[in-house]
Amino acid sequence: MRGNADDDEDLVEDHDAEHGDEYADPETYEEDPSSSYADDADDADDADHGDDGVDGVDAYDGGGGDDTAGANPDVFLDVPTLKVDEIDLDVEDLRAHVSLRAEVLDLLRLNVGADVSLGRVHLGISGVEAQAQLTVRLHHVAQIIDRVLTTLDRNPELLHELARGVGSAVQDVGLGARHAVGEVGTGAGRAVQEVGRGAGTAVQDVGEGAGTAVRDVGQGVGSVARDVGRGAGEAVQDVGGGAGRAVEDVGRETGRTVGSAGEAVGDTVEGAAESVAGAAEPVADVAESATGVTKAAASRPARAPRTRRVRGEDGKLPARSGRPRTARKPEDPP
Repeated sequence: MRGNADDDEDLVEDHDAEHGDEYADPETYEEDPSSSYADDADDADDADHGDDGVDGVDAYDGGGGDDTAGANPDVFLDVPTLKVDEIDLDVEDLRAHVSLRAEVLDLLRLNVGADVSLGRVHLGISGVEAQAQLTVRLHHVAQIIDRVLTTLDRNPELLHELARGVGSAVQDVGLGARHAVGEVGTGAGRAVQEVGRGAGTAVQDVGEGAGTAVRDVGQGVGSVARDVGRGAGEAVQDVGGGAGRAVEDVGRETGRTVGSAGEAVGDTVEGAAESVAGAAEPVADVAESATGVTKAAASRPARAPRTRRVRGEDGKLPARSGRPRTARKPEDPP
């Protein structure tokens, strides 16, 4: 700010040289500033808030609005004289927040506020004289709130309606929670019921399958035993039939063999008789031959007994021993 003041020093001196006579002796205000400003404020308030603005309030409180209008304002700012020779303002970031908030349940909401925000502002002012007055009256806000409360006092059914709305909301929440819990319980019961049904069905199916398997096994065993009995009976029948057929065939063959044997015996006996008849003829020849042989044997010398050859360990027979043979004279035929 010092640098800015040095820059504006020439401007201030020129301004004082030109208008030095005017601001050397400022005017004096003979009237009382407070009284004049108060009268002006009352006139302005009456002009701004005429009969239209306070009729409802006056009708309610019986003309109390005039007393309120004449009372001291809630906010009063009076600047009778302001002279500025030099102002140098450098603001990076300035925020001002003034707020008034009034709420009465859901019936009334008042928000009065001012929000000022500045960012990097450079202001240079030299030789300024000003007169200002600020009057802020909030009695109408208080009257509005008072009237709302009085209305609620005279009409308590409004509170019942508001409470009924809150109760309905709570009831709806409770009903929703109860329905949710009921649905959860119903779903859980259905799930358990379905599980029980599934388990019962599974056990029933297992029992039916086991019974069917046992019945099938019994039927299979019975069929096998019946088939085995039938096969055994058929086998015994076939064996008996085969044995009977074999005996019959044996009997037949035996009869045939006996017949053939009888025929052969007959033929043999007949042939034997013929042979005997034929054999009687050479008996004389045999007798004659025997007589000749006896004679020859009587004339031959006695032979030595023959030794028997025994095989050796190698399995070969030993060689025959040489012996002299006598010359045999040819015999005359009989």
